[in-house]
Amino acid sequence: MPASHYHSAVRRVLIGVLLINALVTATKFVVGAITGSIAVLADAFNSLIDSTSNVIGLLGIYAASDPPDADHPYGHRRYETLATLGIGALLLLAGWEVLRQVFERLTQGGAPDVEPLSLALLALTVPVNLFIIRFEGRRGRALHSDVLLADATQTRVGLWTTLTTFVGLLGVAVGLPWLDVVVALGITLVIVREAFRILRSTSLELSDGAAIDPAEVQRVAQQVPGVRHTAHVRSRGRDDDIHLDLHVRVDPAMSTIQAHAIASEVERRLTADLPGVVDAIVHIEPGQQPAPHRWEAIAVQVRAIADGLGLGVHNLHMHPGPNGYTIDIDVEVDPALSLDASHRLVTGFEHRVRVALSDVAEIVTHIEPARTVDTEEIVTDEEAERLRACIVAIGDRLCGEGATHHVTLRRMDGCYDVSLHVVWAGDSPIVEAHLVAEEIERQLRAAVEGLDHVTVHVEPPEGKDD
Repeated sequence: MPASHYHSAVRRVLIGVLLINALVTATKFVVGAITGSIAVLADAFNSLIDSTSNVIGLLGIYAASDPPDADHPYGHRRYETLATLGIGALLLLAGWEVLRQVFERLTQGGAPDVEPLSLALLALTVPVNLFIIRFEGRRGRALHSDVLLADATQTRVGLWTTLTTFVGLLGVAVGLPWLDVVVALGITLVIVREAFRILRSTSLELSDGAAIDPAEVQRVAQQVPGVRHTAHVRSRGRDDDIHLDLHVRVDPAMSTIQAHAIASEVERRLTADLPGVVDAIVHIEPGQQPAPHRWEAIAVQVRAIADGLGLGVHNLHMHPGPNGYTIDIDVEVDPALSLDASHRLVTGFEHRVRVALSDVAEIVTHIEPARTVDTEEIVTDEEAERLRACIVAIGDRLCGEGATHHVTLRRMDGCYDVSLHVVWAGDSPIVEAHLVAEEIERQLRAAVEGLDHVTVHVEPPEGKDD
């Protein structure tokens, strides 16, 4: 629900309840003045608190309806929490007032007068309170409004106060005047208990107590592909206005763009799947690389170092030796750089690799200009058709008739880039599919001169896009 609709709905409820409570309060004070009953006056004071709490709630909702600004970037919703806190404080004040009157009765004596009219007037307030409790509680739960729920609690206390007041008055009528004092003390205990319940819940929110179970946040976040681990989940706010942040670990070799995409997806799912979450901030951390083989870990770190220097790398080969690994790698640099500038940049890359990886004995780099996409062209001439026929023949010979499709040829600087799709059995091991792709590439390079990059996409039969 938009904030403006929420605040308007809460205001309408509070104004209606305020008018009803004002009438009930006036009735109880009249009965208390006629009878002189402490219990009746305690009930009247509690109803007065009901009316006052309505006013406080209205002021709080009015302040909370302001949109976020420079001084309140998270909005003004806590003014509603402050209003709820004020209602709890008023309940404590009402309890103190009842205790004061009990003390005066015990020290000064006296007993209330019981009149049939007084009992009848009190009886009329019972269905009114029942209506307020049901209506305000239902709207408070529907709107997730702390003010309305606290106000409904206050009215519930008022109903119990009214019912126990009858007990006190009936006790006086049968010759037990002390029962009026006992009932008043019972009412005080109920008031104080509810006051502390409200104060405890609001103080927890104002002191930034956790607003959501961290395990639930981690469960949702870890469903996002690419998330390795989550930690340091923090949350605060109201049940319907929760702000949270957490740390997410991803592949350390992942690019900034990839990591940002994962963070955005985590934030989207948290706000969509967890009720009340309006804002989520994800802090990305590099996770540890769980490589089963040392050469895989080296490859990840080499690529990460290259990314940090703005270099592209490919054709990475490693050769184990008695003194450590030897790395052969192609490094792409900005084509606008001179040989001197390119060599200094790549030499710095080699130095960083040696410092970071103590088991790398030697690194041999081949420097080449990075490709610019706009210099490539998809070729469709007669020569390209001949090449496509050759590519399809090799792919179909290895994978079956009709398995090769989506063959694309691109040409740059006299060399060809080839991409193709081939169909392979879906239940075959991925290692087998990889070997098929490598064999297709090997045969293509043997049959076609001038091939640069070859990309073979292996897919199951149902994945073929006709």
